[in-house]
Amino acid sequence: MIARLTLDTSGATWRGRAMRYVLIYVLLALVLVGVRYVTHDVRVQLRAAADREEVLIAQRDTLEVQVQALTTPQRIREWAFAQGMRRFAEAPKVTADLPTIPLPASLSSSPPDSSNSGLRPAPVPQTALEVRTQWK
Repeated sequence: MIARLTLDTSGATWRGRAMRYVLIYVLLALVLVGVRYVTHDVRVQLRAAADREEVLIAQRDTLEVQVQALTTPQRIREWAFAQGMRRFAEAPKVTADLPTIPLPASLSSSPPDSSNSGLRPAPVPQTALEVRTQWK
């Protein structure tokens, strides 16, 4: 059997549908009013947060300027002199001769053979090393 689709167009059916739709709209309106009531102070809080952010940004900018003013080369130089530091050009220079490093026994006592093609190790020259330190 094939079921036939019949439309119920009676007044009671339309009245029931209308009542359900009105009830749904009323419930949605109540939900929206409730959400608005619960969140009514959000805009005020956002404005207060924006004002606090502006104040903090201004403080950050002021502190950055202060830090830049405190770390100028002139102030660092004055601090270094106050701590007893001297300029490199004015500091005494010290040099010392470094002793030569002896060659390993295997290289110094072995005669030249075919493995190293008759080459002798070059003598290590006497050198002096000057160490310079400088602060900025």
